[in-house]
Amino acid sequence: MREMFVLIKFADRKLGVPLSQLELIEANGETHEAAEDWRYWVARRYQF
Repeated sequence: MREMFVLIKFADRKLGVPLSQLELIEANGETHEAAEDWRYWVARRYQF
């Protein structure tokens, strides 16, 4: 596991997108925190 994929809605479809490539525009606090936590560990090259 080197990347986490998330499902997003786009043009009435669901797409799997790498979390590291997303910019959060409209996200609740919990979603924002989860994304920032993931980026923190990836930046430190944490091995899962």
